[in-house]
Amino acid sequence: MRMLMIIILGFFFQLLPAQNNDAVLFTVADDPVYLSEFKYIYEKNNADKADYSKESLEEYLELYQKFKLKVKRARSLGLDTVKVLQKELEGYRKQLAKSYLKDKEISERLIDEVAKRMEEDIEVFHIFISAPAKSPKEKTDAAEKKIGDIYDKLRTLGASAFGDMAKTMSEDKASGMRGGRLGYYTAPLPDGFYEFENAMYATQPGEISAPVRSKMGFHILMVKDRRPAKGQMEIAHILIRNEKNKKTKEEALTLADTVYNLLKEGRNFENLAAKYSEDSKSKHKGGYLGFFGVNQYELNFENAAFALKNDNDITKPTETSLGYHIIKRISKRDNSDKARLRKRIQARINNDDRFKIAEEKMIEDVKMDAGFSEDKMAFKRLSTSINEEFYSYKWTAPEYDESLKLFTLADESYSLLDFAKYAKTNVRERLKFSKKKPVEEAVEEMYDQYVKDEVMAYEEANLESKYPDFKALMREYREGILLFEITKQEVWDKASQDSIGLANFFKTTDKKYMWPERVKVKKYMIEGGSDVEVLSAYKFAQKKEHQKFLEKYKNDSNLKITFTETVMDRDAKELSNLDMRKNGLSQLALSPSPASFYRYVDRIAPSPKTLAEAKGYVIADYQDYLENEWINELKKMYPVKVNEKTLKSIIK
Repeated sequence: MRMLMIIILGFFFQLLPAQNNDAVLFTVADDPVYLSEFKYIYEKNNADKADYSKESLEEYLELYQKFKLKVKRARSLGLDTVKVLQKELEGYRKQLAKSYLKDKEISERLIDEVAKRMEEDIEVFHIFISAPAKSPKEKTDAAEKKIGDIYDKLRTLGASAFGDMAKTMSEDKASGMRGGRLGYYTAPLPDGFYEFENAMYATQPGEISAPVRSKMGFHILMVKDRRPAKGQMEIAHILIRNEKNKKTKEEALTLADTVYNLLKEGRNFENLAAKYSEDSKSKHKGGYLGFFGVNQYELNFENAAFALKNDNDITKPTETSLGYHIIKRISKRDNSDKARLRKRIQARINNDDRFKIAEEKMIEDVKMDAGFSEDKMAFKRLSTSINEEFYSYKWTAPEYDESLKLFTLADESYSLLDFAKYAKTNVRERLKFSKKKPVEEAVEEMYDQYVKDEVMAYEEANLESKYPDFKALMREYREGILLFEITKQEVWDKASQDSIGLANFFKTTDKKYMWPERVKVKKYMIEGGSDVEVLSAYKFAQKKEHQKFLEKYKNDSNLKITFTETVMDRDAKELSNLDMRKNGLSQLALSPSPASFYRYVDRIAPSPKTLAEAKGYVIADYQDYLENEWINELKKMYPVKVNEKTLKSIIK
C-alpha cells in the first residue's frame, strides 16, 4: 500500500523548470511552498486537465495544502529521522537513480538525437575495408591500418580523389563501381552502424570523415548532399514483370498501361493486384508493401512514390529492373505528434549498440567534469603482480599500501587496495574470463569495469544537484513516505483498531447503512435426467407448492432435486424474471449445469444494517471523519497563508 501511495504522488519523470527568484505560493507555519513546486505537481497529476483555470487551481491547491500539513506534522514528530524510513527511501533512490541515468542521460538523449536527425536525408559515399565484429585481432588491426593509410592519402590528395580511390581501394565493390555512392540515408541506421550514423550527420557536403567502425568493418565517408527528409510512406503496388510468362518488355508495358487505365476508370486496386500483380508476396494482400523510406527500393521507384501528393493517388507504370510498377500511396507518416514519434523511435533503437556507445560517452563526460585522473604505472604494478590464480575463487588479493593511488574522481581517491578488494569480492566476474586470456588483459578489463562502476556511483550520488527534476522526484518520494506513515498512525490504524470509537461513530450514522428492499427465495437445483425430464419437473413446480414438489421427486431415480433458502437484493440480476407473487417462479435455466430456478417466498422491507454487516463501509467513512477532524486540528497548529497575488498570476 505504501508503494501505491507513492505512485499516486507521481512516478513519471517530468521537467521542473528552474526559476530565478521563485515566488512563494503559500506557507505552512514558517515553511514556504514555492510556485515551481506546485506547478510541477499540478501539471503532473492533472495531465491534460491542467488548464490553469481558477476552479481547477483552487481545487488542487486545497488538496496540496492538506498534503503539506500532514508532511509538516510528520516532520514535527521526527518521522523523517526514523532509520527504517530512511533506509526505505535510500532503497527507492538507488532504484530510481539507476533507471534515471539510463532513461534521462542515455535514452532521452538518444531519442532526441534521432528525432532531430530524422529531419534530414544524407547522401553518402564510402570507402570500405572489411573487418566483421568477430574477426581475429590480427585481421582487425590490419584493416584499421589499411583504412588509416587510405585516409592519410585522401587528406593529401583532397576530397576530389575520393571517387577514384573508392573504385580501386574499397572492398565494397558494388558501391566502389559508383565511386563509393551508397545513396541517401536517414536516422536511425540499423544496429551496429551508430558510429557510421554519427559520422554521416557530422560531415558537411564536400567533406570526408575520419575512419569509423561498424559491425562490418571500417569506413571513410564522404557526404555529397543534405536535404529535408522525405520521411516514410505507406504503399501498395502492382508489379508486371518484364520477362514473366515469356512477355516481351513491350508486352509488359502494354499490360501495365491496361491495368493503369482500369484503375483510372475506378476499378478496385486490391482486386486488380490479386488478378494481375506478379509479386507473389504482396498480390494476395492487395499489393500491400507497408511503410518504406529512402534508399530501400530502386531510385525510380522511390522518386515515383514520393512524388504522390495525396493518399490513394497512383503512379503511372514506373520501370525498375524488375519490371513495371503501379504504386498506390496509402498514407504518409506524420511526425507532428512528438509523443508518438518518440515511442516509435524508442521501439526502433531498443537493444541497439548506440546505448552502449552512448553510455561509454556519458562516462567519459562525467570523468571529464569530475576531473578524473589516473596513475597507469600504479595499475601496471598491480596487473603484473597477479598470476593465473586470479581465475580461481581461491585467489587472494595482494596486500598493498593504501597510499598507492590508482585514480582520483572529484575529491575522492581510489587506491590499489580498493581495486584489489573489488576484484576479490566479484568472484563471478573473475570466473567468467577464459583461462586462455592473458591475466594482464583480464585484470585490465576488470579495472575498466571498476572505474565505470565508481563513475556511475558518483553520477548517481550527484543527481539532485545536477538535475532539478530528479530532485523534485526525490522530494515526492521522501514526502510520500512521510505521508503514508503519518496517515497510517493518525487515521488508518485508528479507524481499524479503535472498536469503541467505531461503534460510537456508527451510532451517529446508523440510518445511513441500510439494506435495500430484499426478497426471501428458494433456489432449486436439478441434477441428472434429460432436458425433457427437467422441464417436466419445472412445470410440476409451477403447479404445486414447495413441499408437494419435493415429495413428488423425493424418490426419483433419475432426478436429484435440492434447494437452499436465501435472502437476495430485489433487483439482483438472477431474479430479473422472478414472478414476485407467493410461490411465483423464475424461468428455468438449463445451463450452466445443474439446471436451476427460484421460488418467491416473501418480501423483506428496507432495514438498517448491523455494524458487523456494514463494517467495511463504516470503517471507510470513519477514516474520512478522522481525517477531516485531523486536518482541522493541523490547520490550527500550522496556519496556512496563501499569496493571492502569486496565485492570480498563474490563472488563465
